[in-house]
Amino acid sequence: MKSTMQDDTHFRTAGWCLLAGLTLLLGRPVCAESLPEPLTLEYALSRAQQMHPRLQRSESLLQQAQAQARIADAENDTRLQLEARLRYSDPLINYENANIREDHRLGLSLDKTLYDFGRSSSREKSAEILVQSRKYDFLESRRQQRLEIMRRYFDVVLADFEFVRYNEDMAVVFVALEKLRERHALGQLSEIDLLEKEAEYRRVRSLQLAAQNQQRITRARLAYAMDRPGELPATVARPGKLPQLEKPIPELEKIQAQAMLNNNSLQALRAEIESVREKLSEVQAETRPVLIGGAEANAYSRARAGYDRWRVELKLEVPLLSGERVDAAAAQQRAKLYRLQAALEDRSEQIKQEILELWLQLENLHIQRKQMQVQSEYRELYLDRSRALYDMEMTTDLGDAMVRITEAERDVMVTDFNIALVWEQLQVLTGDTLTTVDEK
Repeated sequence: MKSTMQDDTHFRTAGWCLLAGLTLLLGRPVCAESLPEPLTLEYALSRAQQMHPRLQRSESLLQQAQAQARIADAENDTRLQLEARLRYSDPLINYENANIREDHRLGLSLDKTLYDFGRSSSREKSAEILVQSRKYDFLESRRQQRLEIMRRYFDVVLADFEFVRYNEDMAVVFVALEKLRERHALGQLSEIDLLEKEAEYRRVRSLQLAAQNQQRITRARLAYAMDRPGELPATVARPGKLPQLEKPIPELEKIQAQAMLNNNSLQALRAEIESVREKLSEVQAETRPVLIGGAEANAYSRARAGYDRWRVELKLEVPLLSGERVDAAAAQQRAKLYRLQAALEDRSEQIKQEILELWLQLENLHIQRKQMQVQSEYRELYLDRSRALYDMEMTTDLGDAMVRITEAERDVMVTDFNIALVWEQLQVLTGDTLTTVDEK
């Protein structure tokens, strides 16, 4: 037992072995392109470019707007149509030697709206601007998906680390329990003291099992975020030094100003407001005249007064009475415009508040990180001292020291991950205008 305790890497090795065994339970469906082994953060983030189900709604709205823009462009296209008529009749008056029962026609007609006093141009501008709004929405959705992948990836790394931590803790408690069982067998320990340690062992065992289950839960969430549902990664590499940790914190006012200019959701709202304004102009133009040009070429089975071989015309249509239709449609667009303007103002203030909270959180995390680093250094020195004293058989807290250094390492990792996530959220809010890390 003593030789086992002297090897301070034994429990860590055992923990990672159990982790590797766990992966046998994380069944993955076979796919054309399997996940890399081990899975890296860079690869996981590259999956943000895939069409995740969460992005499909934004993409469908973009496609709908693009289709509507094509319809608006084609609204006043030249219309060319062929008309054919077969007509038989029994006239009241019959002319001698004249075939008046048949009156067939074959015609080719062409017409085009030449000018509608701004109606079509407003319709086309409205549709085009709406497409741009939907593009901003799609960019926002994709950026949010990247943030989701990063968060889920960190959750997996922490779940793996937590499993190892509780595995080491359980090993320490188990060794202590075995010693107490030996003393109890020799009559040197009471039953109640032994049961107390048994209860402690069961508690840590329960935590280890929960951590093991959390490994699978976090992997399933990561797989779905990467648009690989059901394909749970076996090994997830711990990220190297995160570039965000060395980035200086910009001034709060600078971040907020960049967000007001470049935030994707704000730009989407601004574009949609402009689209509605153009739509309002289109509705109001319904009361204006329309100039239409047309031409016809015809062939008839018999000659008749009023029939033309060809015809060219220019027609001006002037609306005189539209009832409440135009006013009601205009009121509808004004209400929509009012709603969007309120949403823009509200979202702007929300973003400013979110940036303020993230900025303050980032400052706190940097201070916390320095504290965690000092704590980690202390734990390492404490472990060295415990190892030396154990070798001299003066103390028996080597296992506990190993558990504490694992906890300190985890605290540093959590702080680093939170800093990276805060920076990523700031990137989303500012529309990627801050100096970013390399997005591979």
